[in-house]
Amino acid sequence: MANMKEVVIIGDGFAAAVLVTHLLRRGISSSAITVVGSGVLGKGNAYGCNNPFFRLNVREDLPIIFADDPLHFSRWAKKHINDPEARTKAGYFYRRQDFGRYVSELVACEFKLGQIEQIKARVLGLIGSDNSWNLEFDGHDPISARRVIIATGNPPPVWPCSLINSNPAISTVSLIENPWTGDSLGGIQTQESIILLGGGLTALDAIGALAERKHLGMIYVVSPRAVLPPAQANWQRKAQPQWPQNLSPAKLIRFMRNYLPSASTASPEWQSAWEELRPNINTIWQQFSSSQKRSLYKRLGWLWNLYRFRASPQTIAAYEKLKSKNQIQFVLGRAKEIKYTESKVKLLLGNGIEIEGNRVINCTGTASDPLLNRLVEDQLAIRDPLGQSIAVDENFRVLTLSSKRWNSLWMIGPGTMGSLGDVIAASTIAKQAEQLAIQISLDSLKNIR
Repeated sequence: MANMKEVVIIGDGFAAAVLVTHLLRRGISSSAITVVGSGVLGKGNAYGCNNPFFRLNVREDLPIIFADDPLHFSRWAKKHINDPEARTKAGYFYRRQDFGRYVSELVACEFKLGQIEQIKARVLGLIGSDNSWNLEFDGHDPISARRVIIATGNPPPVWPCSLINSNPAISTVSLIENPWTGDSLGGIQTQESIILLGGGLTALDAIGALAERKHLGMIYVVSPRAVLPPAQANWQRKAQPQWPQNLSPAKLIRFMRNYLPSASTASPEWQSAWEELRPNINTIWQQFSSSQKRSLYKRLGWLWNLYRFRASPQTIAAYEKLKSKNQIQFVLGRAKEIKYTESKVKLLLGNGIEIEGNRVINCTGTASDPLLNRLVEDQLAIRDPLGQSIAVDENFRVLTLSSKRWNSLWMIGPGTMGSLGDVIAASTIAKQAEQLAIQISLDSLKNIR
């Protein structure tokens, strides 16, 4: 078929960039790779950040791109980043925008990015079957591909509640739907009252940026629980847990509770034990049935998300600073409705509580990927056990009806969590990219050189 692309990667963020890197390292020609995405390859939603106060939530030795060179980023950072504020007692926590620069330069400098075709468009859907896929775009002619990898990462957040505006002429400057880049935080006046929807790392990013900008107004944190992720400690894995055989979800929870020490979750002792448990969690998760996965996530999901997403010490210090000035207040509940004018917002919670402020920032991370939804609608994929993404097998191949799997359609990145387990950290995603690159190079190098 004319103009048939060999390998098409959907996405332009971290997952796509490290996949390109590993494919090239495995001998796949740059002319055989096509990237689809409108942004700078390697930055995406996570690292396409323009706010100097948004930091990585892991120390410099943990983002591992190459299994055979785990300190690659650490060395690069010492040479290329001038950031005295990065140093803490728990390690170096660099700015997120600098890590995005690292990933982009990794591809651009080492692998001659100019030779890789990038289509700056959005994929609407796929049509076809193994080794012959047609990609439909928004604003670009369709293309065909033999192999397609979905590496879109987390979709941008959307409002988790309804918005009401009685005057369509009023601007939405008081509403910040996607705070990930940090651009919109620059327009906030120091005296404004801010409402944050959500109590995770995104909320802490916003709090940290506001504190650094000497914010004086009140900050309301709307969350079902009055708790934020703890700061990263200087933890180290010191032991290997002796996992019981034939674990059920209930036995897993019981074992983890017994293994974790009765210490503060912010202590090196507790975090070291927690991190000793993590390497085996994915294997255990994949052994559970779909119903067991749903049951476990329903019971333990919020707690797991709380402690695996620990924050940088700088961010927690900023939060504590505002807290000491009584500028932080938790409001328990979930957002139901936002009424807004040009300078005021009124938030109604499901439990009847109302909050007024000057601006509301969506920190919930609530979103759904339109492309994945389309694949399910077209019966090219099925939902994962948690119903949040599409299902893949242990080799990242997308599953379809009757548990069949495509041999030329894969997905890597955060969207595989429901199928494969704890897939969030940069090193985990990079490991997926490396494993998939090995598969592709071994199976079909002769066809795509």
